[in-house]
Amino acid sequence: MSEQSNMRLEILKGNETEFGPCDCCGNMTRRVWGYVHSQDAALAAYYVEWTPGHSDANFDLILGKWGDETQSADRVSVAIEFRMIETGPAFQVIDAEQRSYAKSSLVGKALNRESVLDGNLRQHVFDILDLIYLEDPRLDALRTPHS
Repeated sequence: MSEQSNMRLEILKGNETEFGPCDCCGNMTRRVWGYVHSQDAALAAYYVEWTPGHSDANFDLILGKWGDETQSADRVSVAIEFRMIETGPAFQVIDAEQRSYAKSSLVGKALNRESVLDGNLRQHVFDILDLIYLEDPRLDALRTPHS
């Protein structure tokens, strides 16, 4: 177990918005965001975007050092696709370059799938992802299987 896995992680909810409507179903797309902290240090910003009635969502993470003495080069973006399948939730790391958050002025580098899965960052990403998915109450609709 990594040292980061032993830290107590907490989320701090940010804001949320709706936009759309979706071209295929007419529902409004939701976007929520927040922050992940460990003790007194910020570890990540997160954005989750989905359209109610669809079985998929996107989780975008910006990981790294935060604060007045940091810069974008201290942070990376990671992108994860979510799907609710018959057996439950499924997450797949994708190339972050595909996502608009990778172009944010907060990000120094967008990581590709292999960099996340083959590197030391893998467990850290999934610890943060689990926390967001399970503890942000705004994601209740994603945790409920569609009929």
